[in-house]
Amino acid sequence: MKVRELIGMLSDKQKRSVERCLEECDLVDMEEEIPTELPSDVMEFVKVIANPIRASILKMLNNRWLCVCLIAKALGQDQTLISHHLRTLKKFGLLHERREGKLRFYRTNREVLGEYLKKLSVELLGGGLETSE
Repeated sequence: MKVRELIGMLSDKQKRSVERCLEECDLVDMEEEIPTELPSDVMEFVKVIANPIRASILKMLNNRWLCVCLIAKALGQDQTLISHHLRTLKKFGLLHERREGKLRFYRTNREVLGEYLKKLSVELLGGGLETSE
């Protein structure tokens, strides 16, 4: 949606205020398209890592292999709950899995995590990491 269209949706009072400001400051291109949504894969990634348990699991498994029982003990959570979160992380390719006998060990897939973080950075920052103008 363009800035001009957004302004057209404001109340008369808001519209006058914004238009007066824009005349004085010239900060906004009225024909600029304003993006409002992230690509679905990026949005789903954000939802996945927004969960505190899943974020903790990714941090714990950075550069190390751990089994479900150790992850559960470290986080003070039930193994069933941890297994559920591990499945979600695996679904997004965020974990490597290795079987040793009856046990399964997991480690963060740093390459896939990095790809998602780069996509998120491109969407939110235009690819750069600079935060000032």
